[in-house]
Amino acid sequence: MMDAATYEQSLERMNSVVFIYGKRVESFWRHPVMRPAFNCIRETYDLACDPAYDPDLHDMIVTQSPLAGRPISRFLHVIQSREDLLARMKMQRSLMRRTGGCFGGRCVAGAVINALWSVTYDVDQLNDGSTQYHERFRTFLKTAQQQDLTVMGNITDAKGDRSLPPHQQADPDLFVRIVERRPDGIVINGAKLQQSGAPLAHECLVVPTTALGPDDEPYAVAFAVPGDTAGVVHVNDSACVNAKFMAMKPDDIGNATFGMHQSAHVLFDHVFVPNERVFLCGEWKAARDLVHRFSDFQRFASAACRCGYIDLCIGAGMAMADYNGVGKVGHIREKLTDMSIDAETLYGLVAGSAAMAGATASGVVLPETLSVNAAKIYMNEAILKAGQRLAEIGGGILVTRPSSCDLEIPVVGDLLRKYHQGRKGAAVEDRLKMARLSESLSGLAALTPILSIIAAGPPATQRLNFRLMTDFDRDRRAAERLAGIVTPASREKT
Repeated sequence: MMDAATYEQSLERMNSVVFIYGKRVESFWRHPVMRPAFNCIRETYDLACDPAYDPDLHDMIVTQSPLAGRPISRFLHVIQSREDLLARMKMQRSLMRRTGGCFGGRCVAGAVINALWSVTYDVDQLNDGSTQYHERFRTFLKTAQQQDLTVMGNITDAKGDRSLPPHQQADPDLFVRIVERRPDGIVINGAKLQQSGAPLAHECLVVPTTALGPDDEPYAVAFAVPGDTAGVVHVNDSACVNAKFMAMKPDDIGNATFGMHQSAHVLFDHVFVPNERVFLCGEWKAARDLVHRFSDFQRFASAACRCGYIDLCIGAGMAMADYNGVGKVGHIREKLTDMSIDAETLYGLVAGSAAMAGATASGVVLPETLSVNAAKIYMNEAILKAGQRLAEIGGGILVTRPSSCDLEIPVVGDLLRKYHQGRKGAAVEDRLKMARLSESLSGLAALTPILSIIAAGPPATQRLNFRLMTDFDRDRRAAERLAGIVTPASREKT
């Protein structure tokens, strides 16, 4: 299998067009806003290639492929059993717990691969063998498995006016479409926006983003092209949080190695796709099943992944509480326990969708729809609550700490260390490092959300006021009176 160094060398051999903040960047994976995402993918290669690097994760990420007849990355695996689903679930959680970063399109690609495997099989069966989409896709995937390629799924179209179907848009390119059919292939126009990890891929695997109607036939297209194909342009996103990776020292960034999600807008400007890489071409009815199956697979992977993220929030919360000297305080333990309940409830929903999975005619096993959609809905709230609880535990230091540069100021640096002490025996630098990580994990990197939680006292302080100022005896006497219980004299208010 490909090792991490070989993966980086393979990107160097490509000629992908990647723009970051208005400039084309040749060695884009070395750019500060791209490097964390690259490191996440590089880590998957290290884990898969070297059993000694992390034996448990190695066993999770590597599986045997019946198609390639060799060990492959589980990201490229066709899921053919409930055991495959459970193994994927465990891998996603463990990988996130290891890095706290996003593997981007590798997860998305796994969902696209399985959806496309099953749908191309169905289409060929309906067409009585007049199309060979499934065989083409088998050949493509076998090559990707044998060469251990990074494949990125490309899903989300520009969409334009969301109230209109693709064929009614003011600009026909607002959904990826076929603009020309040739004897040897097709020509594509359009864009896939906010695609996770897209520039870091060897192959872009493109499918429709929505169910289609009979007038949307040109939009019913699925295909694969190398990331450096002529006419393919990647424009990196510009999330405000990315700026800290360019402006700040790594010591001042929580999880500087892995901790930034990367996505890009992928533009297709008259891109030629040879026939052997076309997997749907006008079969609009198939888009509904493709989108449904992809969505369930992706919700399965992302929900399992977020369980690992909550695990990290728990760990960071425990460490911050310990450094602050409040590790044994009741409300802190309660918040950590609540995070654990959310993580395991979410994991149970994902596991339930695997336990109730069903097989398609192609042999692909799909997670049960209602369970996996419930997991995704639960995940949304659980992640937000984990971030808020982590902010409550950590306190304002998550966003108001001094920088590592400030600690180097003669005399002043020593004073800052003095006044940023926590529990006796806990190193000031460790407390600050954990605060940086906690800020990153909380998702509340802007000042206002965290300070809104902490300023004027954290929620535990407000609850304490209610405990101190509420007349609980009065309320009990009222309840006892209604129940016909004689109130003991010791509780009678004089």
